[in-house]
Amino acid sequence: MLASTTSRHFVAAATHRAIIARGLASAPAEKLRCAFEEYRRENFQRETPSRFKKELLKSVLPTGESVIPIDGINKLLVNIGHKDDCLSRQEQDELLDEAVGHHDTRNIPIEKIMSALFR
Repeated sequence: MLASTTSRHFVAAATHRAIIARGLASAPAEKLRCAFEEYRRENFQRETPSRFKKELLKSVLPTGESVIPIDGINKLLVNIGHKDDCLSRQEQDELLDEAVGHHDTRNIPIEKIMSALFR
């Protein structure tokens, strides 16, 4: 019994590490991933993933900026027809806490969004 419990803990820890390595693992992050992936499949299936990322973020990111306001993500979701997937204030806070460790500034670095939300 002890060996089986130890094995389960090892597998659970490995799975958790894999999720962390992939990027943000919260429910709001997964909600965004699903919405963006659905939009990509419907509208950008012939484009490279990097081209899709650039085109998608270009609409809400001023040139030269390195952070995106959390409200910009909801604006983006509305622009692509995924208004139902907009994040509530609580979901925004959870995403910010996970991405940057706090939700005081209400901004997420672009590299976090690019690497974590777009696989």
